[in-house]
Amino acid sequence: MHRRAAHARRCDADGDILNAFIRLLFSSFAGVVCEKIIGALAAIASNHLFANIYGARLFGELQFALSLAYVIGSVALIFGAQVIQPILGKHPRLRHMVVYRAFRLRLTLTLAVMLLFMGIVVIVMRPSSVSELTLIAAFALIVEPIALGSLMAYAESKPWVITRARAYASCVRVLWLYIAAHASLGVIVAAFAWPLEACVAAAAPFSRYRELALKSPKSFRGSAAVTKALVVRGLRIWPAIAASVLVLRMDRLLLGVLVSKADLGIYASAASLVEQWNSVGTTLALALAPSMVFSARTEPLVRAKALKLGLYLGLVGCIAWVGSYFVGRKVFLMIYGPAFVQGVPIMIYATGCAIATFVDAGLSTWLLAVRRYRLIMIKQVLIVAAIVAAPFVMPRALVMYAPSTGIAVSLVVFWCVVLGNLAFNRERP
Repeated sequence: MHRRAAHARRCDADGDILNAFIRLLFSSFAGVVCEKIIGALAAIASNHLFANIYGARLFGELQFALSLAYVIGSVALIFGAQVIQPILGKHPRLRHMVVYRAFRLRLTLTLAVMLLFMGIVVIVMRPSSVSELTLIAAFALIVEPIALGSLMAYAESKPWVITRARAYASCVRVLWLYIAAHASLGVIVAAFAWPLEACVAAAAPFSRYRELALKSPKSFRGSAAVTKALVVRGLRIWPAIAASVLVLRMDRLLLGVLVSKADLGIYASAASLVEQWNSVGTTLALALAPSMVFSARTEPLVRAKALKLGLYLGLVGCIAWVGSYFVGRKVFLMIYGPAFVQGVPIMIYATGCAIATFVDAGLSTWLLAVRRYRLIMIKQVLIVAAIVAAPFVMPRALVMYAPSTGIAVSLVVFWCVVLGNLAFNRERP
Protein backbone atom coordinates (compact mmCIF):
# COMPACT_ATOMS: atom_id res chain seq x y z
CA MET A 1 0.00 0.00 0.00
CA HIS A 2 2.79 2.38 0.94
CA ARG A 3 4.56 1.62 -2.33
CA ARG A 4 1.38 2.29 -4.32
CA ALA A 5 0.81 5.57 -2.48
CA ALA A 6 4.42 6.64 -3.08
CA HIS A 7 4.12 5.68 -6.75
CA ALA A 8 0.87 7.66 -7.04
CA ARG A 9 2.51 10.71 -5.44
CA ARG A 10 5.43 10.46 -7.86
CA CYS A 11 3.04 10.23 -10.81
CA ASP A 12 1.12 13.27 -9.56
CA ALA A 13 4.38 15.18 -9.13
CA ASP A 14 5.52 14.21 -12.63
CA GLY A 15 2.12 15.26 -13.98
CA ASP A 16 2.38 18.63 -12.24
CA ILE A 17 5.88 19.15 -13.66
CA LEU A 18 4.68 18.21 -17.16
CA ASN A 19 1.67 20.53 -16.90
CA ALA A 20 3.90 23.36 -15.68
CA PHE A 21 6.28 22.73 -18.60
CA ILE A 22 3.40 22.73 -21.09
CA ARG A 23 2.04 25.97 -19.63
CA LEU A 24 5.50 27.55 -19.81
CA LEU A 25 5.98 26.36 -23.39
CA PHE A 26 2.56 27.69 -24.42
CA SER A 27 3.09 31.04 -22.68
CA SER A 28 6.56 31.37 -24.21
CA PHE A 29 5.25 30.57 -27.69
CA ALA A 30 2.26 32.89 -27.29
CA GLY A 31 4.55 35.60 -25.94
CA VAL A 32 7.01 35.27 -28.83
CA VAL A 33 4.20 35.34 -31.42
CA CYS A 34 2.61 38.36 -29.72
CA GLU A 35 5.98 40.11 -29.51
CA LYS A 36 6.73 39.42 -33.18
CA ILE A 37 3.32 40.68 -34.31
CA ILE A 38 3.56 43.86 -32.23
CA GLY A 39 7.20 44.38 -33.24
CA ALA A 40 6.42 43.93 -36.93
CA LEU A 41 3.46 46.32 -36.79
CA ALA A 42 5.53 48.87 -34.87
CA ALA A 43 8.42 48.59 -37.35
CA ILE A 44 6.07 49.06 -40.29
CA ALA A 45 4.32 52.01 -38.61
CA SER A 46 7.56 53.73 -37.59
CA ASN A 47 9.12 53.21 -41.03
CA HIS A 48 5.93 54.55 -42.61
CA LEU A 49 6.03 57.69 -40.45
CA PHE A 50 9.77 58.36 -40.79
CA ALA A 51 10.06 57.56 -44.50
CA ASN A 52 6.99 59.56 -45.55
CA ILE A 53 7.86 62.64 -43.47
CA TYR A 54 11.64 62.82 -43.92
CA GLY A 55 12.20 61.09 -47.27
CA ALA A 56 14.43 58.35 -48.67
CA ARG A 57 17.79 60.08 -48.07
CA LEU A 58 17.29 60.70 -44.36
CA PHE A 59 15.74 57.24 -43.96
CA GLY A 60 18.88 55.76 -45.53
CA GLU A 61 21.12 57.86 -43.28
CA LEU A 62 19.19 56.67 -40.22
CA GLN A 63 19.50 53.01 -41.27
CA PHE A 64 23.24 53.43 -41.84
CA ALA A 65 23.68 55.09 -38.43
CA LEU A 66 21.67 52.43 -36.58
CA SER A 67 23.54 49.62 -38.34
CA LEU A 68 26.93 51.15 -37.56
CA ALA A 69 26.04 51.60 -33.89
CA TYR A 70 24.62 48.06 -33.75
CA VAL A 71 27.79 46.50 -35.19
CA ILE A 72 30.11 48.54 -32.95
CA GLY A 73 27.90 47.72 -29.98
CA SER A 74 28.44 44.00 -30.58
CA VAL A 75 31.76 44.43 -28.75
CA ALA A 76 29.74 44.94 -25.56
CA LEU A 77 27.97 41.61 -26.14
CA ILE A 78 31.01 39.70 -24.82
CA PHE A 79 29.06 39.28 -21.58
CA GLY A 80 25.78 38.27 -23.21
CA ALA A 81 23.21 35.60 -22.38
CA GLN A 82 25.26 32.72 -23.83
CA VAL A 83 28.07 33.58 -21.40
CA ILE A 84 26.12 34.26 -18.21
CA GLN A 85 23.32 31.69 -18.31
CA PRO A 86 25.42 28.48 -18.09
CA ILE A 87 27.17 29.62 -14.87
CA LEU A 88 24.17 31.32 -13.28
CA GLY A 89 23.29 28.38 -11.02
CA LYS A 90 20.40 28.11 -8.57
CA HIS A 91 22.20 28.96 -5.35
CA PRO A 92 21.10 32.49 -4.27
CA ARG A 93 24.62 33.68 -3.39
CA LEU A 94 26.09 32.42 -6.66
CA ARG A 95 23.29 34.05 -8.68
CA HIS A 96 23.82 37.31 -6.81
CA MET A 97 27.56 37.19 -7.45
CA VAL A 98 27.20 36.38 -11.16
CA VAL A 99 24.63 39.14 -11.79
CA TYR A 100 26.59 41.65 -9.67
CA ARG A 101 29.87 41.01 -11.54
CA ALA A 102 28.24 40.70 -14.97
CA PHE A 103 26.47 44.05 -14.53
CA ARG A 104 29.72 45.84 -13.70
CA LEU A 105 31.61 44.20 -16.54
CA ARG A 106 28.85 45.07 -19.02
CA LEU A 107 28.60 48.64 -17.72
CA THR A 108 32.36 49.26 -17.91
CA LEU A 109 32.74 47.77 -21.38
CA THR A 110 29.62 49.47 -22.76
CA LEU A 111 30.62 52.93 -21.52
CA ALA A 112 34.14 52.48 -22.91
CA VAL A 113 32.85 51.34 -26.31
CA MET A 114 30.17 54.05 -26.48
CA LEU A 115 32.49 56.92 -25.55
CA LEU A 116 35.25 55.69 -27.89
CA PHE A 117 32.75 55.25 -30.73
CA MET A 118 31.26 58.72 -30.22
CA GLY A 119 34.74 60.24 -30.06
CA ILE A 120 35.73 58.61 -33.35
CA VAL A 121 32.49 59.81 -34.99
CA VAL A 122 33.14 63.40 -33.87
CA ILE A 123 36.76 63.32 -35.07
CA VAL A 124 36.47 61.33 -38.31
CA MET A 125 33.02 62.21 -39.69
CA ARG A 126 32.48 65.70 -40.99
CA PRO A 127 29.51 67.54 -39.40
CA SER A 128 26.38 66.39 -41.21
CA SER A 129 23.05 64.74 -40.60
CA VAL A 130 24.78 61.32 -40.89
CA SER A 131 27.20 62.09 -38.05
CA GLU A 132 24.42 63.54 -35.89
CA LEU A 133 22.20 60.50 -36.45
CA THR A 134 25.15 58.20 -35.68
CA LEU A 135 25.75 59.96 -32.36
CA ILE A 136 22.07 59.57 -31.46
CA ALA A 137 22.14 55.89 -32.44
CA ALA A 138 25.16 55.42 -30.16
CA PHE A 139 23.01 56.36 -27.16
CA ALA A 140 21.14 53.08 -27.62
CA LEU A 141 24.29 51.22 -26.49
CA ILE A 142 23.83 52.43 -22.90
CA VAL A 143 20.94 50.00 -22.39
CA GLU A 144 23.24 46.96 -22.70
CA PRO A 145 24.05 46.78 -18.94
CA ILE A 146 20.41 46.95 -17.86
CA ALA A 147 19.45 44.39 -20.53
CA LEU A 148 20.68 41.93 -17.90
CA GLY A 149 17.13 42.05 -16.51
CA SER A 150 15.76 40.37 -19.65
CA LEU A 151 18.29 37.56 -19.26
CA MET A 152 17.22 37.01 -15.65
CA ALA A 153 13.55 36.96 -16.65
CA TYR A 154 14.26 34.22 -19.19
CA ALA A 155 16.38 32.30 -16.65
CA GLU A 156 13.52 32.42 -14.11
CA SER A 157 10.93 31.30 -16.70
CA LYS A 158 9.13 34.64 -16.88
CA PRO A 159 9.17 35.40 -20.62
CA TRP A 160 5.99 37.48 -20.44
CA VAL A 161 7.98 40.17 -18.59
CA ILE A 162 10.11 40.73 -21.71
CA THR A 163 7.14 40.45 -24.06
CA ARG A 164 5.19 43.11 -22.18
CA ALA A 165 8.21 45.44 -21.98
CA ARG A 166 8.98 45.14 -25.69
CA ALA A 167 5.35 45.73 -26.58
CA TYR A 168 5.39 48.94 -24.52
CA ALA A 169 8.70 49.95 -26.11
CA SER A 170 7.38 49.44 -29.64
CA CYS A 171 4.35 51.59 -28.84
CA VAL A 172 6.62 54.30 -27.38
CA ARG A 173 8.70 54.39 -30.57
CA VAL A 174 5.64 54.78 -32.79
CA LEU A 175 4.09 57.40 -30.48
CA TRP A 176 7.33 59.42 -30.39
CA LEU A 177 7.58 59.40 -34.19
CA TYR A 178 3.90 60.31 -34.51
CA ILE A 179 4.35 63.33 -32.22
CA ALA A 180 7.59 64.36 -33.96
CA ALA A 181 5.97 64.13 -37.38
CA HIS A 182 2.82 66.07 -36.50
CA ALA A 183 4.68 68.70 -34.47
CA SER A 184 7.04 69.27 -37.43
CA LEU A 185 10.09 68.49 -35.30
CA GLY A 186 13.39 67.83 -37.02
CA VAL A 187 14.85 64.48 -37.98
CA ILE A 188 17.29 64.62 -35.06
CA VAL A 189 14.44 64.74 -32.53
CA ALA A 190 12.57 61.97 -34.36
CA ALA A 191 15.66 59.72 -34.35
CA PHE A 192 15.63 59.62 -30.54
CA ALA A 193 12.70 57.18 -30.90
CA TRP A 194 15.12 54.26 -31.28
CA PRO A 195 17.29 54.86 -28.18
CA LEU A 196 14.09 55.60 -26.23
CA GLU A 197 12.57 52.31 -27.38
CA ALA A 198 15.68 50.41 -26.27
CA CYS A 199 15.58 52.04 -22.83
CA VAL A 200 11.90 51.24 -22.26
CA ALA A 201 12.36 47.62 -23.39
CA ALA A 202 15.27 47.04 -20.98
CA ALA A 203 14.18 49.14 -17.98
CA ALA A 204 11.07 47.21 -16.92
CA PRO A 205 12.71 43.74 -16.66
CA PHE A 206 15.78 45.26 -14.98
CA SER A 207 13.67 46.87 -12.25
CA ARG A 208 12.75 43.36 -11.01
CA TYR A 209 16.39 42.38 -10.51
CA ARG A 210 18.07 45.70 -9.75
CA GLU A 211 18.99 44.66 -6.20
CA LEU A 212 21.02 41.72 -7.52
CA ALA A 213 22.90 44.04 -9.87
CA LEU A 214 23.34 47.09 -7.62
CA LYS A 215 23.49 45.75 -4.06
CA SER A 216 26.82 44.28 -2.92
CA PRO A 217 26.82 40.58 -1.96
CA LYS A 218 27.30 39.74 1.72
CA SER A 219 30.51 37.93 0.86
CA PHE A 220 32.89 38.36 -2.09
CA ARG A 221 34.29 34.86 -1.71
CA GLY A 222 34.67 33.33 -5.18
CA SER A 223 34.32 36.71 -6.90
CA ALA A 224 37.62 36.35 -8.78
CA ALA A 225 36.63 32.91 -10.09
CA VAL A 226 33.25 34.22 -11.30
CA THR A 227 34.89 37.19 -13.05
CA LYS A 228 37.48 34.94 -14.71
CA ALA A 229 34.76 32.52 -15.89
CA LEU A 230 32.73 35.38 -17.38
CA VAL A 231 35.74 36.83 -19.22
CA VAL A 232 37.05 33.48 -20.52
CA ARG A 233 33.65 32.28 -21.73
CA GLY A 234 32.89 35.69 -23.20
CA LEU A 235 36.06 35.81 -25.28
CA ARG A 236 35.44 32.24 -26.47
CA ILE A 237 31.82 32.79 -27.57
CA TRP A 238 32.04 36.41 -28.77
CA PRO A 239 33.15 35.65 -32.39
CA ALA A 240 29.90 33.75 -33.00
CA ILE A 241 27.86 36.60 -31.50
CA ALA A 242 29.71 39.20 -33.61
CA ALA A 243 29.17 37.11 -36.76
CA SER A 244 25.42 36.94 -36.12
CA VAL A 245 25.31 40.74 -35.70
CA LEU A 246 27.24 41.25 -38.94
CA VAL A 247 24.81 38.97 -40.79
CA LEU A 248 21.97 41.30 -39.77
CA ARG A 249 23.63 44.66 -40.48
CA MET A 250 26.53 44.23 -42.91
CA ASP A 251 24.31 44.80 -45.96
CA ARG A 252 23.35 48.35 -44.93
CA LEU A 253 26.92 49.27 -44.01
CA LEU A 254 28.29 48.07 -47.35
CA LEU A 255 25.57 49.66 -49.46
CA GLY A 256 25.89 52.86 -47.40
CA VAL A 257 29.42 53.14 -48.79
CA LEU A 258 28.71 51.95 -52.34
CA VAL A 259 25.45 53.79 -53.16
CA SER A 260 23.83 57.10 -52.26
CA LYS A 261 21.95 57.45 -49.00
CA ALA A 262 18.69 57.88 -50.95
CA ASP A 263 19.27 54.52 -52.68
CA LEU A 264 20.19 53.02 -49.31
CA GLY A 265 16.87 54.28 -47.93
CA ILE A 266 15.02 52.56 -50.77
CA TYR A 267 16.93 49.33 -50.16
CA ALA A 268 16.39 49.52 -46.39
CA SER A 269 12.64 50.01 -46.86
CA ALA A 270 12.46 46.71 -48.75
CA ALA A 271 14.98 44.90 -46.53
CA SER A 272 13.18 45.81 -43.29
CA LEU A 273 9.94 44.20 -44.52
CA VAL A 274 11.77 41.05 -45.59
CA GLU A 275 13.60 40.92 -42.25
CA GLN A 276 10.28 40.97 -40.43
CA TRP A 277 9.15 38.10 -42.64
CA ASN A 278 12.40 36.15 -42.03
CA SER A 279 11.88 36.45 -38.27
CA VAL A 280 8.57 34.61 -38.76
CA GLY A 281 10.49 31.65 -40.17
CA THR A 282 12.90 31.61 -37.24
CA THR A 283 10.03 31.88 -34.75
CA LEU A 284 8.11 29.04 -36.40
CA ALA A 285 11.23 26.85 -36.41
CA LEU A 286 11.94 27.43 -32.72
CA ALA A 287 8.28 26.93 -31.83
CA LEU A 288 7.84 23.69 -33.80
CA ALA A 289 11.28 22.20 -33.08
CA PRO A 290 10.52 20.90 -29.54
CA SER A 291 7.69 18.68 -30.80
CA MET A 292 8.97 17.93 -34.32
CA VAL A 293 12.77 17.70 -33.93
CA PHE A 294 14.08 17.81 -30.36
CA SER A 295 11.89 14.89 -29.26
CA ALA A 296 13.80 12.45 -31.53
CA ARG A 297 16.14 9.98 -29.78
CA THR A 298 18.90 9.47 -32.36
CA GLU A 299 20.80 11.87 -34.61
CA PRO A 300 19.60 10.31 -37.90
CA LEU A 301 16.01 10.69 -36.70
CA VAL A 302 16.68 14.28 -35.60
CA ARG A 303 18.15 15.03 -39.03
CA ALA A 304 15.19 13.47 -40.84
CA LYS A 305 12.70 15.46 -38.78
CA ALA A 306 14.71 18.68 -39.32
CA LEU A 307 14.67 18.03 -43.08
CA LYS A 308 10.89 17.64 -42.93
CA LEU A 309 10.56 20.88 -40.92
CA GLY A 310 12.81 22.70 -43.40
CA LEU A 311 10.64 21.44 -46.27
CA TYR A 312 7.46 22.70 -44.57
CA LEU A 313 8.99 26.11 -43.87
CA GLY A 314 10.32 26.31 -47.43
CA LEU A 315 6.77 25.73 -48.68
CA VAL A 316 5.58 28.62 -46.48
CA GLY A 317 8.33 30.80 -47.98
CA CYS A 318 7.25 29.85 -51.53
CA ILE A 319 3.63 30.80 -50.79
CA ALA A 320 4.78 34.17 -49.43
CA TRP A 321 6.91 34.79 -52.53
CA VAL A 322 3.97 34.12 -54.85
CA GLY A 323 1.79 36.37 -52.69
CA SER A 324 4.38 39.18 -52.78
CA TYR A 325 4.40 38.99 -56.59
CA PHE A 326 0.65 39.65 -56.78
CA VAL A 327 -0.04 41.99 -53.83
CA GLY A 328 3.45 43.09 -52.77
CA ARG A 329 3.45 46.30 -54.81
CA LYS A 330 0.17 47.56 -53.34
CA VAL A 331 1.21 46.77 -49.75
CA PHE A 332 4.68 48.28 -50.20
CA LEU A 333 3.40 51.56 -51.64
CA MET A 334 0.71 51.76 -48.97
CA ILE A 335 3.45 51.65 -46.29
CA TYR A 336 6.17 53.78 -47.88
CA GLY A 337 4.45 55.84 -50.56
CA PRO A 338 5.21 56.36 -54.27
CA ALA A 339 8.63 57.93 -53.53
CA PHE A 340 9.91 54.43 -52.66
CA VAL A 341 8.47 52.65 -55.72
CA GLN A 342 11.96 51.46 -56.77
CA GLY A 343 12.02 49.26 -53.67
CA VAL A 344 9.14 47.04 -54.90
CA PRO A 345 11.22 44.71 -57.14
CA ILE A 346 13.93 44.54 -54.46
CA MET A 347 11.34 43.43 -51.91
CA ILE A 348 9.84 40.80 -54.22
CA TYR A 349 13.28 39.44 -55.16
CA ALA A 350 14.42 39.35 -51.51
CA THR A 351 11.22 37.51 -50.54
CA GLY A 352 12.11 34.85 -53.10
CA CYS A 353 15.63 34.58 -51.67
CA ALA A 354 14.06 34.28 -48.21
CA ILE A 355 12.86 30.78 -49.17
CA ALA A 356 16.44 29.64 -48.54
CA THR A 357 16.36 31.39 -45.14
CA PHE A 358 13.14 29.58 -44.19
CA VAL A 359 14.58 26.19 -45.18
CA ASP A 360 17.75 27.02 -43.24
CA ALA A 361 15.70 27.84 -40.12
CA GLY A 362 14.25 24.34 -40.19
CA LEU A 363 17.52 22.54 -40.96
CA SER A 364 19.41 24.50 -38.30
CA THR A 365 17.28 22.90 -35.60
CA TRP A 366 19.26 19.71 -36.32
CA LEU A 367 22.54 21.52 -35.62
CA LEU A 368 21.11 22.95 -32.41
CA ALA A 369 19.70 19.60 -31.27
CA VAL A 370 23.02 17.75 -31.68
CA ARG A 371 25.13 20.75 -30.58
CA ARG A 372 27.08 21.21 -33.82
CA TYR A 373 28.08 24.73 -32.84
CA ARG A 374 31.17 24.72 -35.04
CA LEU A 375 29.03 24.17 -38.13
CA ILE A 376 26.76 27.03 -37.05
CA MET A 377 29.81 29.28 -36.73
CA ILE A 378 31.10 28.21 -40.17
CA LYS A 379 27.69 28.97 -41.67
CA GLN A 380 27.64 32.48 -40.16
CA VAL A 381 31.17 33.23 -41.41
CA LEU A 382 30.18 31.99 -44.88
CA ILE A 383 27.11 34.26 -44.91
CA VAL A 384 29.17 37.31 -43.86
CA ALA A 385 31.77 36.56 -46.55
CA ALA A 386 29.03 36.20 -49.18
CA ILE A 387 27.39 39.50 -48.17
CA VAL A 388 30.75 41.28 -48.41
CA ALA A 389 31.68 39.73 -51.77
CA ALA A 390 28.29 39.92 -53.52
CA PRO A 391 28.19 43.71 -54.22
CA PHE A 392 31.60 43.50 -55.94
CA VAL A 393 30.66 40.45 -58.04
CA MET A 394 27.24 41.53 -59.29
CA PRO A 395 26.81 44.28 -61.93
CA ARG A 396 26.68 47.84 -60.60
CA ALA A 397 23.04 48.24 -61.70
CA LEU A 398 22.02 45.24 -59.57
CA VAL A 399 24.06 46.06 -56.48
CA MET A 400 20.95 46.45 -54.28
CA TYR A 401 20.00 42.85 -55.08
CA ALA A 402 23.43 41.62 -53.98
CA PRO A 403 22.96 41.09 -50.20
CA SER A 404 19.89 38.85 -50.51
CA THR A 405 21.57 36.95 -53.37
CA GLY A 406 24.71 36.43 -51.28
CA ILE A 407 22.74 35.12 -48.30
CA ALA A 408 20.67 32.71 -50.41
CA VAL A 409 23.67 31.37 -52.37
CA SER A 410 25.78 30.91 -49.22
CA LEU A 411 22.99 28.96 -47.49
CA VAL A 412 22.43 26.73 -50.52
CA VAL A 413 26.17 26.03 -50.83
CA PHE A 414 26.54 25.35 -47.09
CA TRP A 415 23.68 22.84 -46.89
CA CYS A 416 24.63 21.14 -50.17
CA VAL A 417 28.15 20.56 -48.82
CA VAL A 418 26.96 19.40 -45.37
CA LEU A 419 24.23 17.06 -46.61
CA GLY A 420 26.32 15.89 -49.57
CA ASN A 421 29.19 15.01 -47.24
CA LEU A 422 26.78 13.03 -45.03
CA ALA A 423 25.42 11.13 -48.04
CA PHE A 424 28.96 10.39 -49.30
CA ASN A 425 30.10 9.07 -45.91
CA ARG A 426 26.97 6.91 -45.62
CA GLU A 427 27.60 5.27 -49.01
CA ARG A 428 31.26 4.50 -48.29
CA PRO A 429 31.88 0.91 -47.15
